[in-house]
Amino acid sequence: MRMRICLYMLLISVLTQGQLLAAEPRYDFRIVIDVSGSMKQSDPQNLRVPALKLMNGLIPTGSRAGVWNFGRYVDMSVKWGVVNDAWRKQADLGADSIHSNALFTNIESALARASVGWNKPDAKTSRILLMLTDGKVDVSKDTAKNEQSRARVLSKSLLALKQAGAQVHTIALSQGTDEVLLKQLALETGGSFAVAQSAAELQKVFFKMFERASEPDTVELNGREFPIDSSIKEMTLLLFRKAGSAPALLIPPDSPAISAQKPRGSRWRSDQGYDLITVKNPEAGTWRIDAEMDPDNRLMVVTDLKLQVGGVPAYSTPRDALGVTAELFNRDKKISRNSFLRFVDFEFTHIDAEGNEVTHVMTHTGVREDKGQYLYPLEQKLAEGMHRFVISADSRTFNRSKRYDMQVQWPVEVRVEAQQAPGIYELKLRAREEYLIPDGLVAEVDIEAADGARDSLALDFWAGWWRAEIETNQAGLYRAHVKVSAQSHAGEIQEIDLGTFSMLGVYRAPPVVEAEVAEAEQVEIVEPEIEPDAINWVLVGGVIVAVNLSLLLLLVLGWWLLKMKKGPPELDLKEEEYGA
Repeated sequence: MRMRICLYMLLISVLTQGQLLAAEPRYDFRIVIDVSGSMKQSDPQNLRVPALKLMNGLIPTGSRAGVWNFGRYVDMSVKWGVVNDAWRKQADLGADSIHSNALFTNIESALARASVGWNKPDAKTSRILLMLTDGKVDVSKDTAKNEQSRARVLSKSLLALKQAGAQVHTIALSQGTDEVLLKQLALETGGSFAVAQSAAELQKVFFKMFERASEPDTVELNGREFPIDSSIKEMTLLLFRKAGSAPALLIPPDSPAISAQKPRGSRWRSDQGYDLITVKNPEAGTWRIDAEMDPDNRLMVVTDLKLQVGGVPAYSTPRDALGVTAELFNRDKKISRNSFLRFVDFEFTHIDAEGNEVTHVMTHTGVREDKGQYLYPLEQKLAEGMHRFVISADSRTFNRSKRYDMQVQWPVEVRVEAQQAPGIYELKLRAREEYLIPDGLVAEVDIEAADGARDSLALDFWAGWWRAEIETNQAGLYRAHVKVSAQSHAGEIQEIDLGTFSMLGVYRAPPVVEAEVAEAEQVEIVEPEIEPDAINWVLVGGVIVAVNLSLLLLLVLGWWLLKMKKGPPELDLKEEEYGA
């Protein structure tokens, strides 16, 4: 076993063949923090301070960085310069100066001031602008001036950042944030966008932004253990911890434990919610962690043996197929020797939007020009939502891995909402403004009934949505087939098949035909017409005489019956007395 390990390390150190990779780019971080008065509600505990201190510790030594606070005006709270121990101390002091007292939210000025010096692209430098805000463009009490400033951000400011080759990563910290603006800044510069649902999430959100921007090499944490190989020059362990948790211990293979009280040459940064431990020239072997573990913990390393990954964008649509690639480099040269790579397992792990996890083996491309490259084609349609990918290379004596979060989303939002009455639905759709120009959206919708019949559906525009009501009259599955055409912000016309959206139909008896009801209502009783010449006057006279005689007889009979009811005449008492 020892001979095999030595062979691996020897191969790493002597590999000279392979495609030459450009020198690792330098980093230029510009961090922009909102200090407007609304932050008193969005971040009442001022958790921006420990989050920024975490970033101060994460930025690689030798990079350049600076921090700007903004409200109505923009102030450089941490001077832009080379990141070293002295810069980190100043940056921590700058973090302590973060407040929530400024008026307005001048995003336009913040972008302009923070990007000073980025006049033209620099192929040797990776430019990263990270912005945190809880609001919208707000430069005046005049709404028109705010709209004008917002328009300039999405035109002049955005164009300048793209021409400078800068990536913009944005964080929203409230429901009232202009998410469309922040996301468009990220999308069009190859950056990323995230929403922190609360200030307590800021540290993890900041870290994930850093991870997406800088793509650090990491070593997988196997429970509480991890391997360190001799090619690692520096390791940085990030441990997220809950309030009240016990202090963390880091235990090397053959040396005493490292702690905040006994750092033993390590740089130990502890603040509210995390420990950040950096060890230079760590001892090779298996290290252990004695701490409460969190799934977002990371072990980042500075090493000559690097894993390079391609094909994982920050944003994708469900229709896009991905071709994820992985390669190993040693001292900027790609490792392509079979004698080394046959001992390395390349794997691709996918955690989907529902949290389901599956791992696939990556295979060699087999292409001579891509010798040493491993591939996994992700061809299945992905559901909308956040997906996570972990790409790893493991030889059992070393491992390298990289993590990526990818937002899968259609550029058009479609909703099918059931109404109160069974079998009635409302279909509505609209362009997502960060992807498309809303005014140019043209939709084509077909409704497929349970029996397979298809009819087109007309849509009306109201309150920002294209809408239509769908009424089913068959039991079974109904489908709405939706296609749209729209223009991107780059001026390209996009034809998008959004697929099908299902509804459960309900049987309804056919209604009475209105025409039949109307016809029935119009039916009239026609009385026969009598001509005057056809009247028999003798017969009429006889009928009149007979009727009158009948009435006379009835009157006589009524009088007689009334008289009979009265009985015999009353006796006269006086006559009866005299008779006695």
